[in-house]
Amino acid sequence: MQKIIKKVYGYIRVSDIKQMDGVSLIEQKRIIKEFAKKNDLKIIHFFEENKTAAKVGRPLFDEMLENLNNKKADGVIYHKIDRSSRNQHDWARVGDLIDADIDVFFAHENLNMRERSGRLSADIQAVMATDYIRNLKQETIKGLYGRLKQGIFPWGAPIGYDNNGKGKLKTINPVQSKLIKKAFQLYSTGKYSTLSLSKEMEKRGLKNQRGGRVSKNSITKLLKNPFYIGLMKVKEKTFKGNHEKLLDSRIFHQVQLVLQDRNKGKGLKRYYLFRKLIKCDQCIRTMSGEFQKGHIYYRCQTKGCSTKTIREDVVEHYIKNILKTIKLSSREITTLIEFTEENKKNADGLKSEFIQKTEFELKKLESKEQKLLDAYLDNMIEKDSYEKRKQKILLKQVELEEKLSYVLKSKGYLFESFDQFLELCKSPLKLYESSIKEEKRELLKIITSNLTINRRRAIFTMVSPYSELGNRDIFSMCAHSNVTNRKLYRKYIYSDINTSPVIPKPLNRKQLKVFYEFLLKISATLSIPNNTKYEYELPTNNTSS
Repeated sequence: MQKIIKKVYGYIRVSDIKQMDGVSLIEQKRIIKEFAKKNDLKIIHFFEENKTAAKVGRPLFDEMLENLNNKKADGVIYHKIDRSSRNQHDWARVGDLIDADIDVFFAHENLNMRERSGRLSADIQAVMATDYIRNLKQETIKGLYGRLKQGIFPWGAPIGYDNNGKGKLKTINPVQSKLIKKAFQLYSTGKYSTLSLSKEMEKRGLKNQRGGRVSKNSITKLLKNPFYIGLMKVKEKTFKGNHEKLLDSRIFHQVQLVLQDRNKGKGLKRYYLFRKLIKCDQCIRTMSGEFQKGHIYYRCQTKGCSTKTIREDVVEHYIKNILKTIKLSSREITTLIEFTEENKKNADGLKSEFIQKTEFELKKLESKEQKLLDAYLDNMIEKDSYEKRKQKILLKQVELEEKLSYVLKSKGYLFESFDQFLELCKSPLKLYESSIKEEKRELLKIITSNLTINRRRAIFTMVSPYSELGNRDIFSMCAHSNVTNRKLYRKYIYSDINTSPVIPKPLNRKQLKVFYEFLLKISATLSIPNNTKYEYELPTNNTSS
C-alpha cells in the first residue's frame, strides 16, 4: 500500500527586517525541511514573515491560516512555538487548527499536538513566550522612561535635529534647523494653513526623514512638538530635555495660539475677526457673528436681551480710536529713550534685581511641581489633571530659564524689552492696519482684557501698561509706589461712530519721569506672551467712564 504524504506549509518568522538577510531564516528553513523529510511531509510553500508575534495582525500568518481552514493544505510546520505566536489570541487560533483536524508541527520541540500531553506542554511554552514578551515590554518601557528622566529622547530625532546613537543627545542640524525656524515664523503670521505651509517648505528644501515632502499632518505634529523648546512630551507626559533648544518659547507659544484658533474655527464658513472676543454686557454671553447684506454683524442670542446687534466695522472703528490713545508723540519717545540711556548706567543693579526675582520664581515653580507630584501620589488629583498642570509649570520654567539665560548674557535685556514696547507705541494704528486678521486678534488680546457690547455701546477694558499709557497724563499725577494700595482701572465706552477718542496731552519731562519709572518696573513682562495683566482705576473724563 502506497504511503500517503501530507502536503504542508512551512512558516518561518523574524521580528524585524534587519534579520531577513541573517542566518535566522536560513536556519529555520533548514530545520523545517529536515523535519518534513524525516516525517514524510511535503512542503508546498514557505511563508516567510518579518513581523513580531507579540502583536495581532501578521498578514502572511493570517493568509496561511485562511488557506489551512479552506483545506488548501493538510497542515503547517513551525520552527518553534514562539515562532508561531507570542500572544494569547494567535495561540488560540493555532489551537483552533488542531481542533479542526489540521496538523500542526513544531520541528524544534517535536511535540504530538494530537495528544493531551503534547498540547499541555505546548500551552505552557506558549504562555511562557507571552510572559517573556510582557516582561520585555515592561523592562523596555522602564528603560525608555529612565532616559526621558535623564533628559535624553530615546527615539528618532525630529526634523531639524540629528541622531547620535543610543543614549546620546540629539544635536541641531545646521541646514534643516534653519528651515524649521522659518516654518514656525511663517505659520505664526497667520498667512499659512498647514497644507500651504507644507508646500511652501517643500519649495524651500525642508524634507522628512525619508527625503520626501513633509505632509500636512506631519507639519501639524511638527508645529505642536515642544521638543524644539527643550521639552519632551510622550503620551501626555512631559519631561525636560537636555538637548539644545532650537526655538525660543515665545515663537512656539504664538504658533500654539494660531493652531488653537484655527482648530476652534473648524467647520465655520466664515472666520470672523472678533469671533468669541465680544460678549454682551448685560447677559455676559458671547455674541456670535453672521454675514448679512454685505456686512458682518455680532448678535446676542439671548431672547429678550436689549443688546441686539453691532456691525464689525463699527467695533473696529472704536478699536482704532483706542489705538490712537496709546500712541506716543515723537517728543515723548525721545525723552523716554533719554531716560533709558541714563538708566543703562545702573544696568548692573537692575540686572541683579531681575536675576534674584527670576531665581525666586523658579524656586517657587519647583516647589509647586513637587507639591503637585505629592498630591498625585496621594491620589488627591487625577492623572490627566496632574499631567496638564505639570506641563504648564514646565512651560513657565522654560520661559523663565530662557529669560534668565538671556539676561545673564546681555547687559541691556530689560531695556531691549522696553524698546520693543516703545516700537509698538510709535504707530499702533499703522501696525494694526497693516496686520492680517490673526495678528489683529492677538494685538487686541494684548491691549484689552474685555470687550463687551451694551445695546449699541462698545465697552473696552484696557490692561497694563496700555491703560496707563492711554491715560498717562492722569497717571503721572497719581501716587504710585510699592506702598500704595490704590488700584486704577479704566473703561473706554463708545456709543456713537462719531465719538472721538480723548487723546492724552503730551507729558512734560517731570511727568514722563513718573510714567517711565512705572514702565521700567514692569518692563521685564512686556515681551512675555500672556503677561500678567495689571489693572488700575483711573479718574474718568467726558468720553470715558
